[in-house]
Amino acid sequence: MTSTFRFLSLARTDQSGRIAWSEVVASAILACLPTLILAADPPQADQAKPVLSDTQIAEALKPAKTRGFTLRGLKRADAAESASVSLNIPFEYNSSELKAEASAQLKQLQSALASDALRNDRFMVAGHTDAKGNPAYNKKLSLRRAESVKRYLVASGLDASRLDTIGYGSEHLLSPDRPDDPQNRRVEIRDLGEAPN
Repeated sequence: MTSTFRFLSLARTDQSGRIAWSEVVASAILACLPTLILAADPPQADQAKPVLSDTQIAEALKPAKTRGFTLRGLKRADAAESASVSLNIPFEYNSSELKAEASAQLKQLQSALASDALRNDRFMVAGHTDAKGNPAYNKKLSLRRAESVKRYLVASGLDASRLDTIGYGSEHLLSPDRPDDPQNRRVEIRDLGEAPN
């Protein structure tokens, strides 16, 4: 109530002594503006990304086959040859230790790789980092992270011989124009085709 009187005492009056209410309202809004702005939740820099389902992963890794065709001497290969999917699998800072929230995405990945459509295929688990830090260190870290994902999948029942690992560090950025962008830190799963019998 005292703040209302403060606004009223600061408000100008016209010649007849009446208060200019439009100025009172405008002053009140301006006085509350910092509170209104700070009350909104700012966007989180490291917001959790949605978890891809096993179906989404399987579809990305095994797109519908297309027939090869020849056009002016060029042959188009089967579309499934280079199928891959990038997953946001969170790790502890500067570590290859999986965060607890990684299990949701890893369970979906394990389910996809064990599905009928993919059960006979081999896969490359590729670790990627952003460009922050020493490139040699990042390459080793990305390999250790890929190996952590492989260990999880093997512990969940997948055959280790179906999974290869590689660490690229920052060599294959998802956003080359923004090398420090967190989305460059990811694990890519690439279908290498059917495993030999």
